[in-house]
Amino acid sequence: MEKILSWRKGLFESNYQAFNNGLLKFSLNFISWKNSAIATTQCGIYLFKSEGFSKPETKLLNNQHGVLAIITYDWIRFQAKVVFASGDTFDWSFQNSWLRRWSLNNHRDKQILFNASTGSGILHTNVDDDLLILCGLFIREYYSRLLVGFSIIIFLLFCLKSVF
Repeated sequence: MEKILSWRKGLFESNYQAFNNGLLKFSLNFISWKNSAIATTQCGIYLFKSEGFSKPETKLLNNQHGVLAIITYDWIRFQAKVVFASGDTFDWSFQNSWLRRWSLNNHRDKQILFNASTGSGILHTNVDDDLLILCGLFIREYYSRLLVGFSIIIFLLFCLKSVF
């Protein structure tokens, strides 16, 4: 059974809200200056906690600090892998060069397709799993922050080169 959800976020903020038939389903609020976030669903509160630089990973924790999933990133290919404690593994990747479409799937029976425009989007899913959807949105924001940081560094290097 396919479901279509809508999501939105502020233009210059990193807080997401997802809606099902106009009703708030969950929210994802990022902590400033960190790649960590707090997710609130109808079933509970969860924490995405990122750590590491050369081999980055994010842990999805429940409110008792139990690890529900681990997200690992491949910066070169802009991909990620989500491994749940149950053993389910999902691959995350962008679907176009504009970074406006991405997917999360297990290459068998579970798939979520995300589409974005400025500050909002829709997603098509054949699973009823809020945590999986949250992971898809979190990874997208993780890479968005990475690209912004990289762009700022390049800009600063360019400015410093012209000064000296």
